[in-house]
Amino acid sequence: MAELQVPGVAVGIVAGDDDYAAGFGVTSLDHPLPVDTRTLFQIGSTTKTVTGTALMRLVEQGKVDLDAPVRAYLPDFRVADPSVSEEVLVRHLVTHTGGWFGDDFTDTGRGDDALAVYVAEMADLPQIAPLGRFFSYNNAGLSVAGRVIEAVNNQSYEDVIKEQVLTPLGMEHTYFFPEQVMTQAFTVGHAAPPDDPDGVPLVIPDWSFPRAVNPAGGIVSSVEDQLRYARFHLGTGPASDAAVLSAESI
Repeated sequence: MAELQVPGVAVGIVAGDDDYAAGFGVTSLDHPLPVDTRTLFQIGSTTKTVTGTALMRLVEQGKVDLDAPVRAYLPDFRVADPSVSEEVLVRHLVTHTGGWFGDDFTDTGRGDDALAVYVAEMADLPQIAPLGRFFSYNNAGLSVAGRVIEAVNNQSYEDVIKEQVLTPLGMEHTYFFPEQVMTQAFTVGHAAPPDDPDGVPLVIPDWSFPRAVNPAGGIVSSVEDQLRYARFHLGTGPASDAAVLSAESI
């Protein structure tokens, strides 16, 4: 924290049967509140693993095949390369091997159709690597995975995640939307002043991702909930976790 001038952090450790968590510093230099173990942070791309967890639930339920074409679930799916559009598999979406340009953060609004519109607007995304050949970090691919989850369940991505992952795991302090967060203690981003890399950090005014990027990085959570989630994926959580995914799927 001192070296990088980070205003506040929460730290969680899983050690055998014990969990440890603590908060340090403040939530914001402009309006400081002490960080504690229930303070909310944007967890960014750890959200991708939650999307993957929900997708594997659908695999277990027989609703999704990882080796099926994306078009089996999204018949109109297209990127710029016609052959990739036809051949890309669900598995490629979550292994970052789709190969098209992935840093597409187009804002398609806050409506329940945000993901559907976003995926439709991917039709011009250029291919930068052959399909399935290389790992190339791909946020857009995770948004497509989120849209598959929506289409198969006929529900919004966020509702599916809450019902299928967050609630069963007891993650009661994990959210997607600013209006869910604003009545609680939450952190904001900070960065060095543009003209002074070593200066006192400033609050970053832009807070959240567009809704269409939620499957790639939209979750806001506490360190306590993240410890629960870690134990789930380590296979050391409560027995009820088995209702979310089998050990084999994890």
